[in-house]
Amino acid sequence: MRLILLALVAAALALPVRAEEKSTVPEKASWSVFFKNLKSALAQSAVGGQQKKARSATGVAAVRGEEQDKKNIADPNEPGLKGDVKEARARKTRALNDELAASIELISKGKPDEGLKGLEAFKAAHPKHMAEDVNKAIEGAKAMIAEKGAGSDQE
Repeated sequence: MRLILLALVAAALALPVRAEEKSTVPEKASWSVFFKNLKSALAQSAVGGQQKKARSATGVAAVRGEEQDKKNIADPNEPGLKGDVKEARARKTRALNDELAASIELISKGKPDEGLKGLEAFKAAHPKHMAEDVNKAIEGAKAMIAEKGAGSDQE
């Protein structure tokens, strides 16, 4: 008897929710939430770079020997830090994120036309950087422009 009762309760909980019970969020609100979340994802912590630098800085000793003199190496006695390439890549990513954030900021402030132009220019210049998010942002900007145009036609 208990097994049958448990099976019925499990089946009732597993049934999908009816359509009229689901809350529907307006399309415009969902795009504004998307742009707000994307903007916060692009923002950098003020101390993030300093914390990373302190943890990842390690010295690298040069290998000295007879063969090294024959190669075009700047100075084998000069100390170097591991992570220089990593830091350069991080700087480039931060610059690209700042460029993208400027367009997102325009859209968030209610200027989707200018933001769309910036997003399309960014996509043309950097097609691989955050491609999925950029494509979705372009789609959202176009939807906001269409809503803006439909709203002005009704008035």
